[in-house]
Amino acid sequence: VKRYINKVRVKSNSNNTTDHGMMGQEFGLNKVLQVAAKFSKPDGSKFHQDTYKCIEEGQKYLSMGIVSGARNPVSHEEISDLKNSGLFTEKDCLDMLSLLSHLFKRLDDANQTP
Repeated sequence: VKRYINKVRVKSNSNNTTDHGMMGQEFGLNKVLQVAAKFSKPDGSKFHQDTYKCIEEGQKYLSMGIVSGARNPVSHEEISDLKNSGLFTEKDCLDMLSLLSHLFKRLDDANQTP
């Protein structure tokens, strides 16, 4: 998650010092990083505007969520306590890695708006 945060910060040229806030600031419809704008239907026409909005907003909220729900708990608690209590399991970690893979793919495709 830290690598994802750093890559978002570099790609967006953000100087926002809060990771969660940065995700909300840089992603979303008409924000700095556009993850869906360059895509069109196979026939060259554009998708419905709501389709772009859903994907852009999804990137924002999933990015904010992975910071809050994955990175922050591990930063604030002992990993062994999280693991042994069952609050944060190895399966949770694998699920988060899957989500990060998706977020990184979208970020790699992102265009920076002027």
